[in-house]
Amino acid sequence: MHMRSKLAVALALAGTALSAQAQFKPEEAIAYRQGIMKAQRWNLVPMAMMVQGKMPYDQAVFLTKAQRLNALSSMTADGFVPGSEAGAPTKARPEIWSNAAGFKQAADQFAAETPKLVAAAQSGNMDQIKAAFGGVVKSCDNCHDNFRSR
Repeated sequence: MHMRSKLAVALALAGTALSAQAQFKPEEAIAYRQGIMKAQRWNLVPMAMMVQGKMPYDQAVFLTKAQRLNALSSMTADGFVPGSEAGAPTKARPEIWSNAAGFKQAADQFAAETPKLVAAAQSGNMDQIKAAFGGVVKSCDNCHDNFRSR
């Protein structure tokens, strides 16, 4: 395929993706992001219990949950599209949209911490796991403190 053809295809696909995203209703974006957050929690809670010794540590389970969290971390910000500030009950604060750069930075920090957790989980070393898990939790807390109503 020639370079011009490749560029034309890429631009057409990008335009399709943007127009598809623009077609979602605010309540759909809210449902999407709340679903992502629930899935993140579903994976975080058992890991927290293992790290805290409240549940037996199982390396395979922990690794699977860390990998899932890593995949979900790149999806976190996708549901916070312009126009989804209202449309359904939500704990999202207006600062998500008024400080979009700060929100992106917080979401990017979360996405940067989760691969570290996967690597630590692969090692099986609980000291490394605790440190990496702490980094993930700190990034969650940072975002919730600044961009989520209690």
